[in-house]
Amino acid sequence: MTKDLQPPARADRPRVQDLASAVLAGGDTEDLLELLVASSRTDLAPGTAVLVMPLESGTWTVEMAEGPEAAELLGLLIDPQSAPGRALAAGDDDALETIGSLRLPEDAPEPARALLAIVDAAEHGYGFLAVIRSDEHQDLAFTIADRERLDALAGLIALALRAPTLGTGEVDDERSRIARDLHDLAIQELFAVGMELEALTDALASPGEGLTNSRIRSSVATSVQGVENAVAQIRQIVQSLRRERSEATLSERLRHEAGLATAGLGFVPTLRLPPHPSPLDAELPGEIAEDVVAVVRECLANAARHAHASAVAVSVSVFNEGVDRVVQVNVSDNGRGIDPTVTRRSGLANMSSRARRHSGWVDAFNLEPGTMISWRVTLPPQ
Repeated sequence: MTKDLQPPARADRPRVQDLASAVLAGGDTEDLLELLVASSRTDLAPGTAVLVMPLESGTWTVEMAEGPEAAELLGLLIDPQSAPGRALAAGDDDALETIGSLRLPEDAPEPARALLAIVDAAEHGYGFLAVIRSDEHQDLAFTIADRERLDALAGLIALALRAPTLGTGEVDDERSRIARDLHDLAIQELFAVGMELEALTDALASPGEGLTNSRIRSSVATSVQGVENAVAQIRQIVQSLRRERSEATLSERLRHEAGLATAGLGFVPTLRLPPHPSPLDAELPGEIAEDVVAVVRECLANAARHAHASAVAVSVSVFNEGVDRVVQVNVSDNGRGIDPTVTRRSGLANMSSRARRHSGWVDAFNLEPGTMISWRVTLPPQ
């Protein structure tokens, strides 16, 4: 039985939104990682926080540590036969999260209460972020809120590790090009539509103008054509962006979507892919891969707009079902659930349409609390 202890005051801890903004703003990776590891320690322990990262294939080391035992732990190798070592080798999120204690270093007299979250370092493999209770706080249990906070910080660490590969200058140049194209093409077209409709509205409000039906029809037809032109131009810009990202693998694109969703959600969504995503990248045909990315993007956008959640988890898996090979996307959140009074849901309709063209379907399940969207389709025979 745990004692009735209270966690340390954390009113002044940085918001996840602020930490996410710091990561997305760029900067020195080492500084960002130190900020996130330090935040995990002050928020969740008190005690020690460690960031364990792959050193080489099958080897993991404590790369960063914060706390009174930091000097002793830095550079410590993780036993590959230990529970954390086996979970890292398998890339098993669930196994890592069930580990409730760590013995660091290995010759420590007793294991200490700990909370672990997996860190996806993309092509480098997997590591983990852990907070370890100090001796005087061993009886203080971790809470669900602690788990959500640590998962968010681990997600931000994964994002910070990939930030240098995003090419900040290229991203800024691309943003400028998109803004210029939108302004010069679509926005100017829509501005002209607005002027035309404003003139028509003024004329209708003036009885002496003597508007004819043919004049009204002509004005409306011009406006409709302008809107269609703007839509076509926006589509062209979007398609050009998709073509430019066509060389990215599916797993890279999914990680990119999770990173982009951070700003709207206010935290980093959990992304769970197969332990070795290369077969997933190779197995899915281009059209289905596009739909998987679109479904994940739609679900994350819906969670940001409507769910008011503090945690979102995305999983993508491929498995055999009878004679079929199936890809499944599950997106769950702990938000307020689907409003039963809303009968028209364009997001679900879009996902359903994407599923039907691949002999699949989409379901929405109410959780306690929250919602899970499950989207699955059948892969074509090899």
